[in-house]
Amino acid sequence: MILKIKAPYRVLFSFLLLTNFTILFFTKTIMKSTFLILLLLSAVMIFISCSEEKKDRPNTAIETGTAFIKASLNGDFSTSESLILKDSSNSALFNAYKEYYEKLPAEKKLHYKQSSYEIIKLDEINDSVTIINFSNDYMNKPMDIKIVRVKNNWFIDFKYTYSGNLPID
Repeated sequence: MILKIKAPYRVLFSFLLLTNFTILFFTKTIMKSTFLILLLLSAVMIFISCSEEKKDRPNTAIETGTAFIKASLNGDFSTSESLILKDSSNSALFNAYKEYYEKLPAEKKLHYKQSSYEIIKLDEINDSVTIINFSNDYMNKPMDIKIVRVKNNWFIDFKYTYSGNLPID
């Protein structure tokens, strides 16, 4: 069956078809744009939420030192490693320390986790170097850590713990 439309209504019919096509075209375009915008916003929200999970970096030498001591005693090597000054000596020594710690019996690791620590002496050598002498109540053996500032961030110079080139009295 063929629909015949009289002349005056052809213009109206053509207009309606064109309008319907235009509405469909723009609706699909708007829906695609809306979908893309929502997808982009979702990606941004996921990125923000993931970045918020990161722990704040310590702002001072004492905060960096205590964060490192706590993380090391708890066996939290991802936190303690993030505080280490990045160089080949520090990386090698820290990896050796991690291997040593992993081989410890579970009971000894538990003692470290349950131990508290005491800062015996804090020596600010200059505005970029601080030495902390501390002891934990499990080992009761004073140890030194050196904290250095690099580009306004504080890091643990782990090799100092083994070399002891700036002893505290």
